[in-house]
Amino acid sequence: MKNRAIHCLLGLLLFLGSVHTVHAEATDPERDILVTFENTGADTAKLGSSPPYRFRKRYGISASVRRLSRAIEEEYGLASVEHWPIESLSIYCYVYRVPDGANREQVLAQLNDDGRIESAQMLQQFDVRLDEVRHYNDPYLKLQHGLQSLGVIDAHRATLGEGVRVGIIDSHVDVDHEDLRGRIRSFEVFIDKTRTADAEHGTAVASVIGANANNAIGIVGVAPAAMLDILVACWNATNRTVCDSFTLAKALDTVLRDPPQVVNLSLTGPEDQLVGRLIDKVLEAGVVVVAANSSATRSGFPANIPGVFAVGLSESSPGAELAAPGEQILVALPDNQYDVRSGSSLSAAHTSGVIALLLSVVPTESPSALRAILEQSRAGGPGRFIDVCAALQLAGATGCELPRAVRTE
Repeated sequence: MKNRAIHCLLGLLLFLGSVHTVHAEATDPERDILVTFENTGADTAKLGSSPPYRFRKRYGISASVRRLSRAIEEEYGLASVEHWPIESLSIYCYVYRVPDGANREQVLAQLNDDGRIESAQMLQQFDVRLDEVRHYNDPYLKLQHGLQSLGVIDAHRATLGEGVRVGIIDSHVDVDHEDLRGRIRSFEVFIDKTRTADAEHGTAVASVIGANANNAIGIVGVAPAAMLDILVACWNATNRTVCDSFTLAKALDTVLRDPPQVVNLSLTGPEDQLVGRLIDKVLEAGVVVVAANSSATRSGFPANIPGVFAVGLSESSPGAELAAPGEQILVALPDNQYDVRSGSSLSAAHTSGVIALLLSVVPTESPSALRAILEQSRAGGPGRFIDVCAALQLAGATGCELPRAVRTE
């Protein structure tokens, strides 16, 4: 503590309550903060012998961090809610709750001025956006317009996305859905068991990217032969699907252990230091990161991170570098259902599928080269929808103009 004001506030915090662990049903974005500690001395340990942890090791907590975290809790009157190692940044992350009556911004300012702490920030919440469309005609016609607008049907003569993995950080997904069977490579959950699961948004996004083709049921994904890694970081909160800084950080850190070629983030929220750092790490690993961007009133994070593919509904979407269909899209929903939904979440999902198609024919192409190809392919100039066949031809692929049987598992 570097001045009298800090000492005064510490005294107030200690007076307000003693150190304890919160046994709450959920984290609280209004009162919780994220604090990280350098964790370079940590060891790894086996997670367990049962699925899904078999053969995996968890990056642990060093003895020094354990001692320091307790000291920080005591000095600042914080309550530990949850904690998790972020291996890719060599840090250990705690969710703390500030005492009732304390000013969270002042507490964060003090923590960021404390040389023992690696970083401190608010626990922030992120929205995933998917609006129900109540008025539509033939749903199969709605189904076809997204694929036709991008030229996907023709592109399937050249590729179905074979050999490409797409990581989807989102809500739960109905892994037993008839149109996703055989498409899901891995499934991990990073939200607390007390959260209300939402499988609608995640299932919809996954189906746009990789729903099976030529199986006589349902819909066709943009990349129906790509494999999907599902990382559940979002949940239902009073008719909204949300994520927070902590769950997103855990999912992104897991991505870095075995990176897919593409990561889809159909979500948006406030600027977030920890999430931003991890996305930078994912980009450094050569992964294509695709994010939704739809509102001029929000920061556009994480779509505004340099290197991230920002995707909107149309040329009028603020901050969007690319545009893809997102209005009245027929999607898969839990329990083998289908319905029409809208939102930039689906624009991002379409684009992730398109990139999977490209990478299946030019797997060594860099993200920057892929961006240039997609921008050049857009019919009608900037802001218009990308053209998949044009993109494939720009990448040197052939086949769009030739008939091809569409087959998947």
